[in-house]
Amino acid sequence: MSGNAILTRVKLPALSVLVLLGAACSEADRDTGRAPRPAVTPAAATTTTPSTVQPLVAAHYFGRQWPANFIAGFRRSGVRKDFARISGDGFNAVVLLVSWGDFQPVFAPCCRYDERAFERLHFLLDEADRAKLKVVLRVGYAWSFHPDAGNVGIRVDRLLNDRAVRAAYQQFVARLGHELADRPGVALTFMSWEDQWLHRIDKRARADYGEFRIARPSVATSSWGLPTPQGDDAEAFNAYWDWLVVEKLFRPALSALPNLSYEARIDKDPHFVEKAGRTEVDRWIGHAGMAALPPGRPLTIYWAPFWGARNEGEQLGADQSLHLLTVLLKETAQSSGVNALFIDQFNVVDNTLGYERNAVLQRKEIPGFLSRAVCVMKANHVLGYGFWTTVDYRESPIYNPAFGYGLDGWSLQRASGDARAALEPLPDGDFQLRLGADDQLSQEIPAQRGRLPKEDALPDTTCIEAIVRKAARLSVRAGDGPAVALEFPSTGRRQVCAAIVPRPTADRLDLRIVAERGDIALRSLQLFDHVQYGGLYDADGRPGPLLQAMRTMNRDFLAQPAPARCAKEPD
Repeated sequence: MSGNAILTRVKLPALSVLVLLGAACSEADRDTGRAPRPAVTPAAATTTTPSTVQPLVAAHYFGRQWPANFIAGFRRSGVRKDFARISGDGFNAVVLLVSWGDFQPVFAPCCRYDERAFERLHFLLDEADRAKLKVVLRVGYAWSFHPDAGNVGIRVDRLLNDRAVRAAYQQFVARLGHELADRPGVALTFMSWEDQWLHRIDKRARADYGEFRIARPSVATSSWGLPTPQGDDAEAFNAYWDWLVVEKLFRPALSALPNLSYEARIDKDPHFVEKAGRTEVDRWIGHAGMAALPPGRPLTIYWAPFWGARNEGEQLGADQSLHLLTVLLKETAQSSGVNALFIDQFNVVDNTLGYERNAVLQRKEIPGFLSRAVCVMKANHVLGYGFWTTVDYRESPIYNPAFGYGLDGWSLQRASGDARAALEPLPDGDFQLRLGADDQLSQEIPAQRGRLPKEDALPDTTCIEAIVRKAARLSVRAGDGPAVALEFPSTGRRQVCAAIVPRPTADRLDLRIVAERGDIALRSLQLFDHVQYGGLYDADGRPGPLLQAMRTMNRDFLAQPAPARCAKEPD
């Protein structure tokens, strides 16, 4: 999942909480929703409706990077081959992350954009068009490693509490809409609750909460005190959150973005109480207000096997997982009144660290589940789905790891000559970095980028891809850990990986690479202790065990008419 999932996405199990104003987490982590059982003129919006949106069978694309580092991290030289593979596997669309912090890193004073991000997005859109792939854009993805973007938690907190910051955000949305005005290949755009997660209401939001009191008097608190997520007024807090993202972020963007949807929170938030010295969940609070979209708009949701399960480490069969999926789809359609759903993250596997007790599908049951899920989706108004990761990705917190942004984020000390001369431009618009004997390259990795690799039970690895011109040896050190030697004994394009022991300080990890000998051009660097698993292709592009089952599901979902077996599948 998004590992990433948000960071797959910030999808956290029910009893987990993202640290306010703090660090990143995996994109695929989702709440279970159950108790222990559980200044640009906006472009005219496209008038696409669910009836005109063709079925979308989509693959999220991260360019072999951690999703939080996608736009600056992918290498152009690999995109055409990657998109051809995605198309060859039966997908007809790609989901791309448009991170607020990457595209508009500075919102105060408003505003400063990074034109490189827009240029790279256009490159991806061009390549998708060439591959005849539709595009789905997740607008305002929260996570970013951009040095000028600041702390992710602070950005989101201010977005939801400060009208001036929301105005800057809407300028970002308008600019993006302007860039997409002549892009008919963009079939769907959506915002997500994960990128707009309200943790508190502060005094800057009093006027907004006053407006909410007038609009929703039946759920607002009776006093002018601001509700809190764990107070007696938690229902009012969640109702305000739902109203805020729909009325103040989603609706103002309708005139700018083509076929805009919203990924609503389908999980419920636990409310805790103290009983007999123990903390217990006394009720669950839902988010029906997030699904209250204007008529004709598709609603975006997500799914993983742990939704609705006990989450006690159980392994589910296909029948049970199909039942839970059916319940989710029917409940969502009934509560929202929406007759078209897009499942942005359709996750059948998940190995996100820290959530090992979440229910999972038995591996042997997955092919049968995918085959039958086609029929369940078609019977319940699902217009498409997005598979979270078709290629396993290494959760590496290195910014600008492939030098797509030149030396941005890096410090280079050359034994002789100008550091800029070491940066070699490539025909496709990217760069590679040439190192000779005694050249030193370094980057400070702040803890706010997420979980730093460190000396613990998880084995840590560093990988470097390079063009070797003369047999070379690199020394890599992470923090105060011991240096590890990477040998490149032969010329040509090579990737070398080695175990490493990182030792970060409390707030950062200093990565240092020294060329001890040889002549080498670096193309990509990674440092990681976890690989997010998807089951289709491993991190080096080798086919995985679920590939054929996914290809079959894609083919069957797009088939017209639906497979004959769907007439027999209970809905």
